[in-house]
This record gives sequence, C-alpha cells and structure tokens, in this order.
Amino acid sequence: MNSPGLSAERTALAWRRTAVAVMVVGALFLNHAVGSGWRPDAIAPLGAAIASAVLAGVSYQRNRSLREGRYRHGGRIVAVTTAAVVAIAVVAAAIGFTDPLP
Repeated sequence: MNSPGLSAERTALAWRRTAVAVMVVGALFLNHAVGSGWRPDAIAPLGAAIASAVLAGVSYQRNRSLREGRYRHGGRIVAVTTAAVVAIAVVAAAIGFTDPLP
C-alpha cells in the first residue's frame, strides 16, 4: 500500500474525475445557454461552458502526464484549476440569483 507509484495513480484518477465533473458542468451551462434562447445574457453561461471545456482538457492532460510517469510538480495547474472553478461557481451563483427557474 505504500508503493511510490500508488500516490501518482490516485492523483491521476483524481484529475480524471475532475475532467469528467467539469465536462458535466459545462454541458449544463451549455444547456442553460441554449435553453435561454441565445439572449445577450446567455454570454455568461456560454463563457462558463467554454471555460469548463478548457478546464476539462487541462485536467485530462494532467491525468495523462501522471500516468506516463511525468511527475513534475503541478502547483501552477492546481492554482489555475482552483481559480477557474471559483470563477465558474461565481457565474453559476450569478445565474441562480438573476435568472431563477420558472
């Protein structure tokens, strides 16, 4: 259970889970943008969907690099991912307050 490769494997799986979760969130934002009729206020959910797609790509690349044995420190990627998730959460909260469900 203390093999040095196991922690990298767990971290790679965590990045994979992040990629899947962000793809689902991006699909929900895209659904909201399409469902709102492409009004000008659909720019925020569309931007969040695009940011989610980029974040899913970054998470997938980090997963692949860890699985291929490139264990460089990912501090910058973690910081960018955290900032993107906070920004997407702020957009989701703004949509929830300004455009509640009917």
